[in-house]
Amino acid sequence: MKKYTRNSLFIALFYAFTSVFLISCDELFDKDPVKNPSAMVPDVSFTALTDDNKIAWFNAQNLNNPEKTLSITGLPSGEQVISIDYRPATGQLYGLGISSRLYIINEQSGIATPLGTDSFSPGIMGDNASIDFNPTVDRVRLVTESGQNLRLHPELGTVVAEDGSINGGDQPLIGAVAYTNSMAGASSTKLYDIDFSSNKLFLQIPPNDGGLEEVGDLGEDFMGMGDFDINSDNSSAFAVTLNDGESKLYTIDLDEGSADWLGDFSIPVFGIAFKTDPVAYATSLDDDLYRFNPMNPGDDKVALTGLMDGEHIIGLDFRAMNGSLLAISNHSKLYTVNTSNGALSQVGSQLDPMFQSHESVGFDFNPTVDRIRLVTNSGQNFRLHPDLGTVVAIDGDLKPGDPSVNGAAYTNNIPNASTTELFVLDSEVNKLFKQDPPNDGVLVEIGDLGNSIESGNGFDIGGASGMAYALVKAEGANGIYTVNLLTGNITKVADFNFDVVSMSIGLGF
Repeated sequence: MKKYTRNSLFIALFYAFTSVFLISCDELFDKDPVKNPSAMVPDVSFTALTDDNKIAWFNAQNLNNPEKTLSITGLPSGEQVISIDYRPATGQLYGLGISSRLYIINEQSGIATPLGTDSFSPGIMGDNASIDFNPTVDRVRLVTESGQNLRLHPELGTVVAEDGSINGGDQPLIGAVAYTNSMAGASSTKLYDIDFSSNKLFLQIPPNDGGLEEVGDLGEDFMGMGDFDINSDNSSAFAVTLNDGESKLYTIDLDEGSADWLGDFSIPVFGIAFKTDPVAYATSLDDDLYRFNPMNPGDDKVALTGLMDGEHIIGLDFRAMNGSLLAISNHSKLYTVNTSNGALSQVGSQLDPMFQSHESVGFDFNPTVDRIRLVTNSGQNFRLHPDLGTVVAIDGDLKPGDPSVNGAAYTNNIPNASTTELFVLDSEVNKLFKQDPPNDGVLVEIGDLGNSIESGNGFDIGGASGMAYALVKAEGANGIYTVNLLTGNITKVADFNFDVVSMSIGLGF
């Protein structure tokens, strides 16, 4: 009797334990399996846009923890930035607002600077819209899910062409577009479109006609809002989607059209952009415009057009307020410069009074007042109006002594800067000076350059990095140098095998 009771208790406990175990297993296996990325996640960094007007910087291998986040500020009430891209010609980050406005977004402060005075027309139609820069012509392509196909001006914020509506495919809903070869001076490019309706990748051929040529099936269901970008050397093509609170990152095979899931973001991301390469511009007395990475310069150039016989560009600088490149010639004329084709457009008439130097000048924008400082090796000190092409002030001559200034650069070269300092190079005494105050022309010595430089040179300070660069001929050889603004010392970072007389750094660097 006692033995029977013990066996019964054992059997009861066994069945109870087995039942609990089986129920637990059923519950475990009834849950959705954890999905792992289908592709090896590359070690690639990118910039992301969230649905609450924030910019975030990620590495694809860590989507849970952004390296940095920054709120976009300065937007009108109710404005939403819905797509972003970097401008290869300057390195600046651009954003598209749902109100049909273009913005330049400061990556250090988050301040958004609107381009133009009002919304562009025709405006955005549809919930999903995507922008991307065409690097060959420096224009913004805007495509919407409703089939709009527009070209925008990156300095004016206006529609420059209303191109052919998106056509081809099966009632496509284009949710994202991206160009290849995103670098300044690119000679060719392709435009890819992601169709959120058919879940396919297309080539838009030709882009201005809106025709779609199928590349292949994505193999993933793209829903909600999204964006797409391709890095400068075309080695990475990423797309993002945001649907029902879930934000996903994909890599896109541009040859096959397939999409591979790389992971989910920890925050609601629906825009993406790859930072473009550093870029600078320089002009020569042969009337060429050079485009190059200041840390690794090449020989890419385009001829400047629109000059008179004997006229040369001797000063060059980017305008922080709208990203345009302006130049001054030895004939005392102000020009805007098309960085893609080298075309010059004169602003106003010849300066009055004309400046006396015909060899070398310092030419740089004061970012706090959006005016151009022009100083010459003969001691002149002017302020110019960038829209009118006129002299707005004849300031105090450079002093003391008889300085030979032929390079000038302001700090904080960003839109609406609150403070700035003006530095100048003197090739006669081979020294760096601070012009303080600029309007009085008083030169305060910073220090020796540590090298002998010739008169024709380029000098500029990066708006984003604050790094000062000089493109000079020292001891008979051309080179790119960093300039220590505290000591004046210059340090060579790269050879440059061409004689130039002016230089400007892209505003995004």
